[in-house]
Amino acid sequence: MRKKRILYIESNRDGTVGGSYYSLFYLVRGLNKDLFQPIVMFYEGNPLIGKFRELAIEVVVYDHYSPSDGRIRNFSDFIKFFPRLVRDVLWGHLKVTKKLDEIKPDIVHLNNSYAVNHDWVLACKRRGVKIIAHDRGTRPPASFQTRFFVRFLDAIISVSDSYLEYVTGQNLRPKKSCRVYNGLDVTEFDGHCLEPKKQIRRKLNVPNGDILIGMVGNIDYWKGQIVLVKAMSLVVRKFKNVKVVLVGKTARGAEKYEEEIRACISRHGLDDNIIFTGYRDDIPALLNAFDIFVHASVEPEPFGRVILEAMAMKKPIVATNSGGTPEQIVDGKSGLLVPMADERAMADAILTCLDDRQKADELGINAWIRLQDKFSIEKMVSGIEDIYQKVLPL
Repeated sequence: MRKKRILYIESNRDGTVGGSYYSLFYLVRGLNKDLFQPIVMFYEGNPLIGKFRELAIEVVVYDHYSPSDGRIRNFSDFIKFFPRLVRDVLWGHLKVTKKLDEIKPDIVHLNNSYAVNHDWVLACKRRGVKIIAHDRGTRPPASFQTRFFVRFLDAIISVSDSYLEYVTGQNLRPKKSCRVYNGLDVTEFDGHCLEPKKQIRRKLNVPNGDILIGMVGNIDYWKGQIVLVKAMSLVVRKFKNVKVVLVGKTARGAEKYEEEIRACISRHGLDDNIIFTGYRDDIPALLNAFDIFVHASVEPEPFGRVILEAMAMKKPIVATNSGGTPEQIVDGKSGLLVPMADERAMADAILTCLDDRQKADELGINAWIRLQDKFSIEKMVSGIEDIYQKVLPL
């Protein structure tokens, strides 16, 4: 039986490496290679390409752009965006059709969203190739062009029930939509196999006696790093020996936001308490060194992969109560949830963990148990393979 060729397209071009990249990596790694042959396409180089190639996965770096999703609400918008629509979609699809003809996939799997990559949707429709979109976080009202092109998708995979409800509520292919949670390979998060905590702290210039709070995510407005900084201005009133590590690269276009964060740090006298690390590829070891993990998104988080990673390390988690996060964390049992953009509530939750270390440990253990039960890598891969077989019976 001929293997089915799956072309995965990662069209992000903001210079960062986020959770969607890692979820794609683990999906491709776990795929049944007796049935499927994966090919992965990136629109620009990134640090994970080498990891894919180590698995003997074919990788294509294609210098292309994602079609813009300008809002067409009325005739005036149509006139305004029509030239861009022609360039991005009609002309763009001719280019990707050639690529489609070269690679000859049986299924195209868009790794990010149905709100972009309209050129691929049109090309697949012309060539009779099945196409699936992974919804990892599109939430604004669907534009005219998105509503038009989404009709041609063979399936939409949402990463949480929260986002599945949004898709079906927008009436975007509700009968073709389903939810598959992201999974995590817990074997990579064995604290005994990682760089020792003391060594990590020494590299970060954090004394062993200090409390270490960590946040992992690209520096970008919607990630909410500035909320954590403001919360820390309240926490240090009680605990002076607290350090915060902000792990992640600054996204393109977010340079001003980083400046705002640094100004806020200086304004609150926290220059000695906050550490920026930039991009790191040793996230498990960093998480292992944290005492508390914080996730501070100020917009609904689709399904934070890094939250799963903190759960795997049995860390007490403080996270914003939005998007798919409440599906990951049971408030008060496997973590503490707080309202978005509420630094006082965040500070109170952090103080709860610091004041009651036994409670904090229980939160971390319960999070690990929940991860094992609901968010395994095997469940994710199996769920997506089932979709492939429904779309294109073997």
